[in-house]
Amino acid sequence: MFAIVDIETTGSAANYGKITEVAILVHDGQRVVDEYQSLINPERGIPPGITALTGISNEMVADAPKFYEVAKEIHMMLEGNIFVAHNVNFDYSFLKKEFEELGAEFKHKKLCSVRLSRKVFPGLRSYSLGKLCDHFGIANHARHRAMGDAKATAELMDLILENESGEIEYFLKKNSKEADLPPNLDKQVFENLPDQTGVYYFHDEHGKVLYVGKANNIKKRIRGHFSSTDVIYKQGMKDKIFDISFELCGDELVAFLFEAYEIRRLFPPFNKAQKYPASRYGLYHYQDAKGNHRLSIGKAQKGLKPLAKFTSFDKARTFLIQLVKEYELDPELCSLPADAMKFFGYSFKSIGEDEVNARFSKALEGLNAKPDSFVIMGQGRTIDEQSIVYVEEGVYKGFGFVADDIALSNNASAKEFITNYPDTPEAQRIINQFKEKRRVLKMN
Repeated sequence: MFAIVDIETTGSAANYGKITEVAILVHDGQRVVDEYQSLINPERGIPPGITALTGISNEMVADAPKFYEVAKEIHMMLEGNIFVAHNVNFDYSFLKKEFEELGAEFKHKKLCSVRLSRKVFPGLRSYSLGKLCDHFGIANHARHRAMGDAKATAELMDLILENESGEIEYFLKKNSKEADLPPNLDKQVFENLPDQTGVYYFHDEHGKVLYVGKANNIKKRIRGHFSSTDVIYKQGMKDKIFDISFELCGDELVAFLFEAYEIRRLFPPFNKAQKYPASRYGLYHYQDAKGNHRLSIGKAQKGLKPLAKFTSFDKARTFLIQLVKEYELDPELCSLPADAMKFFGYSFKSIGEDEVNARFSKALEGLNAKPDSFVIMGQGRTIDEQSIVYVEEGVYKGFGFVADDIALSNNASAKEFITNYPDTPEAQRIINQFKEKRRVLKMN
């Protein structure tokens, strides 16, 4: 027995939308044998755009039952039946959320009439319910209303049952995972995904990139996206996915860097915008009226060039404490009380003025030193290559891949193998995060 379901809602995703109407047709494989329909009071306002699409207004649902008042009837219609809907995960997710909020388990076998139609009637230009109705001559006099769409889906299901040759049985197998995939995604696209490290892209029906992600195992990560608990699922993007592409990166560091670059380049609508904290504080050097060298932390100001920049006062202070300890500076000349420095295991021993100045000069020399050039080595895309991330004098230049038998000894040799990418705060953050964990080759 099939329970053919259609719902109308206040929004496109179950995590923030609510049901406004539900229709269920119980189908015994030959014909519809029972039906149920009800408006639902969503206990929140219906957006004007949704009213324009469905015709369901706030006034219409004001006196309608709330979901908990009809939950038992809906449960009885669904119990023991296979849950069928056109884009099944949409309808299923809303009802699942409503029942779980009532403390009830919601677990039913699912069939998606979009994916079934793609298998049984391949080659059609579109598998939206409206286009399928037009193609097969199915009348739907109440489009975007629950019962109208449910009846149209039931007629489509009749055609599927007449023409299918084992597809339904296959879809219902636990290991088929057909019901979990986006309705408009060819299963073979998913099956062809690699289990390697890289960056992947979700595309809409026009090829536009909806989302960019990185993964150590692309196929496993994407499978996770299609679960009901994943944020991608909850945002309603799943229904818009028509294709998936990917780029192998070999190494996680490379994947992180390439993902960050692609998000900045493509601005995918379902990726959160990358925000970088501003460098609001600086470490400044000056000489007082007595000619003493001093260091202090201050807010970043135009026209003043700091020795180093920081996103917070705490980070600047931590850096300064380490600098004082490393070069054995007088903390009183660095805006750090001597008593406070004892908590950090440092006590300053009084020295002559010349030695004080010598130590300051050495510290300033270290701060003004030219940053290192280096290559971070990592795994390649194949067993006989390595990935390289190249940084020249502190500036990220890009990444590339080299054969295992290639030796890198200087900047010129590293540049031959990389593709150039822009240096950004995010790239620097990623590199600093990985630098201590990887093999680093200094360049000259």
